[in-house]
Amino acid sequence: MPSRNRKPIPKVAYAPMVGLETFVRARVDKDMSHLVQLRASALNQCVYCLAMHRRDARKDGWSKDRIRQVEAWTDHRDEFNAAEAAALELTDAVTRIHGDESVPDELWNRVEAEHGEKNARNLLMAIVTINAWNRIGITTRLDPTSLSGVDAFDLGEEQGEE
Repeated sequence: MPSRNRKPIPKVAYAPMVGLETFVRARVDKDMSHLVQLRASALNQCVYCLAMHRRDARKDGWSKDRIRQVEAWTDHRDEFNAAEAAALELTDAVTRIHGDESVPDELWNRVEAEHGEKNARNLLMAIVTINAWNRIGITTRLDPTSLSGVDAFDLGEEQGEE
């Protein structure tokens, strides 16, 4: 197992990230934020962010099954409405970005059709923000057990059904 003794980035460097987070929280629906945060963190395998966002989604009334479905949404497509599916597909595309064709026009147009032009851009900022947080958490090896209020499910230690 990798060591967890890397030093965190200086707190002053978090200021721009907190600004992005504040922007997103004011403009993106909480349920859409949960979708984006859980899916991107699962794709990136950021254990710290997954623990935090599982905990937060549960606090907002999400079931463990719903959380699992979001994290592996392509196996549960029928569980999501068109707006949710478009947001999750955009999250996948932006998280796995690898050039101009990563986010095809068809996908972007569908996201705009489901969410509106302004909300599509705000959703993009939510995806960019969680991906940046994931990269910080993974690189600095943030410890998910340091989060208050997390349980075995949040930490990925509980695999059973609710």
